[in-house]
Amino acid sequence: MKNTLWLFSFICMSFFAIHAQTGPGGVGNVSNNGLWLRTDVINQANGTAITTWNDNSGNGNSANQTAVEKQPVFYTSSALNNMPIIRFDGANDEMSIADADILDNTAGISMYAVLRPNNLNGQPRGILGKRITYSTSENYSYTWFFYSTDKLYLDVVTSNNRFDSNNTKFFNATNYILSWNFDGTLEQSQRSNMVSGSDVMVTHSENSTFIPNGNQPVTLGALNQGYGTYLGADYAEIIQFNEKLNAAEQIIVQNYLSAKYNIALSTNDYYMQDTVANGNFDFNVAGIGQAADGTNHTDSRGSGIVRISSPSALSNQDFLFWGEDRNDASYNFTTNNSVFTEQLDSKWRVSKVNDLGNVTVTFDITNVDLSNKQNCQPLQLVVANNVNFTSSTVYNLTITGNTATANNVTFSDGDFFTLQYLDEIVWDGTSFYNGSGVANAPNATDECLRFTIKAGTTVTLNENAHIRQIDVENGASLNVADGILLEVENELNIDGEVDLIGEAQLIQNHSGTNLNTGQGALKKRQQGTSNLYNYNYWSSPVNREGYWQLSFLEDADGVVNFTNANNANPTTSPVTLSDRWFYQYNSSSGYNGWNLINPTTELLPGLGYTMKGSGGGGANYEYLFKGLPNDGDLSITANTGNDILIGNPYPSALDADVFINDNLSVIDGSLYFWEHFDSNTSHSLSNYEGGYAVYNLMMSLPAISDSSGLTSGQGNTSKPEPTKNVTVGQGFFVSIDNTGAINFNNAQRVFARESQNESVYYRSSQSNTIVADDRMKLKIAFKDPGNYVRIIGLGYDENATNGYDKGFDARAFDVQKNEMYWDLDDEKLSILALSQYNPSQELPVWLKVEDVGNYKFKVDELQNVPNEFSVFLKDNETSMFYNITNNEVSLWLDGMENSERFSIVFQETVLNIEDFNLNNISLIYDAVQKEVKLLDIEHSGITKMTLYSVFGQQIWTKIDNEITTEFNVSDLTDGVYLLKLENNEGAKSFKFVKN
Repeated sequence: MKNTLWLFSFICMSFFAIHAQTGPGGVGNVSNNGLWLRTDVINQANGTAITTWNDNSGNGNSANQTAVEKQPVFYTSSALNNMPIIRFDGANDEMSIADADILDNTAGISMYAVLRPNNLNGQPRGILGKRITYSTSENYSYTWFFYSTDKLYLDVVTSNNRFDSNNTKFFNATNYILSWNFDGTLEQSQRSNMVSGSDVMVTHSENSTFIPNGNQPVTLGALNQGYGTYLGADYAEIIQFNEKLNAAEQIIVQNYLSAKYNIALSTNDYYMQDTVANGNFDFNVAGIGQAADGTNHTDSRGSGIVRISSPSALSNQDFLFWGEDRNDASYNFTTNNSVFTEQLDSKWRVSKVNDLGNVTVTFDITNVDLSNKQNCQPLQLVVANNVNFTSSTVYNLTITGNTATANNVTFSDGDFFTLQYLDEIVWDGTSFYNGSGVANAPNATDECLRFTIKAGTTVTLNENAHIRQIDVENGASLNVADGILLEVENELNIDGEVDLIGEAQLIQNHSGTNLNTGQGALKKRQQGTSNLYNYNYWSSPVNREGYWQLSFLEDADGVVNFTNANNANPTTSPVTLSDRWFYQYNSSSGYNGWNLINPTTELLPGLGYTMKGSGGGGANYEYLFKGLPNDGDLSITANTGNDILIGNPYPSALDADVFINDNLSVIDGSLYFWEHFDSNTSHSLSNYEGGYAVYNLMMSLPAISDSSGLTSGQGNTSKPEPTKNVTVGQGFFVSIDNTGAINFNNAQRVFARESQNESVYYRSSQSNTIVADDRMKLKIAFKDPGNYVRIIGLGYDENATNGYDKGFDARAFDVQKNEMYWDLDDEKLSILALSQYNPSQELPVWLKVEDVGNYKFKVDELQNVPNEFSVFLKDNETSMFYNITNNEVSLWLDGMENSERFSIVFQETVLNIEDFNLNNISLIYDAVQKEVKLLDIEHSGITKMTLYSVFGQQIWTKIDNEITTEFNVSDLTDGVYLLKLENNEGAKSFKFVKN
């Protein structure tokens, strides 16, 4: 220990003086323990002279010697149980303790010395003394010394009542626990005694009833300062109390010293755990109990960090002692591999005499290293009848400041106890330890604990688990069953293997960069199309040394092979893939922007790539990604105007809504997913059949599909439309509005299974409540003569406007020869988002027709629409309205490309341009004055005029005397507007462009 520990001890003992007995063995405190000199707290080199022996009582009564020739020598080990000692040479070595009131000035005193004499020869050899000289009665408090026939002598106040140890003699090279007691309140004949070990050698008469307040120092090694003969001895410990200890207290101090210095007691030897056979729990022994005379001591801490108090059932001859297995513990925690808890590197053992009932146990945790302990797990007192702490009793500790307390603790004789906390769940090849799930396996409530799979073992998780980190040791295998979520707060250290079987997924929740390490790998399987002619868009969920390349890809038989032929070869084992179809895309150049890559091209996490099918194994073929799981913050740099193929970089689903919102400053806000028709049989671009499904914050739409009819639901697409969750390994396109980084992070990860078409959160760290989407939406199907179906969508969201809104409106990403899209300021949109529904809206659609024939229109899906809601296709050329809400409407079209002819409306009379005797009125727009003027309005009988935006949003309405023949529109934004005039016979509308 350091000298600083003495200062710490001084401060602590002063603080705890009124709270606990912090003296030797847990007896006394700063108020009555006047002197406590211990060699085991000295920190200096072996064989060096001692100038100061610090007092541990808290009273600062240290022993000093400034004269070099009189300084004793410190040794770090000795014949006193290998404990440190201070050796007085018997020639002239002595030390002095300055006078203090607590060292005399008392009606009672108990004094202890642990030493090993080496120069006993019948001459006076002073253990200690507090007097000026032998020949005076003034300043004479006490002297204690060997003399004559090497007996032990004691003088109290004067030498008048000197007495010796009767028949007990003492010998050189022998270890002793010596003590004397004085109590001036007793009868004269009983006031003084001397004790060796636990044996009272003699009780003697003493005239004095009080030890006066002298001014002389206490001298060690002599009867008083400068006395002619000196004691040669190894000193280990000197203790003084300024009152006589009661019988219970004396027994406790004797057992403390006996254990520490391995000096046997002939009586009252109650602490039995200091032997080799019992583990040598020699240190910081303390005790509580009640002696045969009824005196007791019920609150002890002593020199250690353990305080025990408040026995519930104390009777005569009931004692409880405890001792520690080391004297200088660092108080760190290490793993107990018998029960896989984190246990303190120091243990205590109990000796119990009879039964004291339950007790309160308190630890001073000031110097206990809890830096690695998670706050969500309690610090615990663990008690067991074996040193490995199996089959233990555990008490959760209440921590207040620097103390940790357990109440109602029960000990049996021989019990071991220490501190522990749970930090890990372990699979040891046979059993789980410490988990909250079935058979102690981890489950979704164990996010505070790490999970360790021991080297060379294999285990399968069959229930969702949420843990702090994973350690897969060398040669170990962790299998996560199909459909199970493995959620980890921080890192995975994989030196073995983690296998996400089927739709099992891994989510990590921490922020910041990748934390995963190890020489092992995570395995994740994913299925892609087997069609030789169809593309898969991929993104790897794992990496090797920070990147992925196609040469790492495996199937069930091992690492795949490659050929430069057009077609893959499914007959080899493993399969042989064609490397002619490996591409990346990050360009604004259309088809010419595709960049051919090879099997060894290094791909950063988050980049997407294309790969055509294997040609084997049914509709889908399963591939294996193997490496360290991608984790944390990832980014891909992109430039304005480019489209870029990226993908879900994680071994879990990706929440598209969170991803879009995180990246709206860079991307356009819609995700596009390529879908080839299963019927493709050609590598020729001109023969490709397929298109892009789209997802954004407003809705999702399926890709163009081939279908024999139009029905409600998914529009008869070849695959379901995207959900809000992007599957593991899935690649997709985004369009770049502003140069910057496309960012992925762990907060975007969710658990969603493809087989369940799930579109809600399932991760345990977030709510799994389904939040209803009550936004109004509709989808309209357009089918050309070749039976290809395009679905477009319209939705309403308070975050949208009547202009283009990133993340809500979606541009057309692929345009076929026959197409229908929304038209917004000459933008072709597959998804149109508006702020609110207005039944008077008229929404133009852009129609492209190359093939002559029948074209069919029908509402494909309605969500959250008003009662009796209808959707009409309005033909502006013929002024015809077609109700397509529940009916399939077929129109013969023979070539066009514009947004003037057709609109979607919600009532047959919306902005109808029928005259109703209003033919004479005309409208003029003055672009200079920003004014609208109506001509020939005087006799029209107009009762109402209403101004709308081109989207049908009502701007204002005027009735009766509010009606005017001209009005200013300078406060309106530039765009197309419609003015509707109404009288008792009908209505007429005018369109004008404000610029």
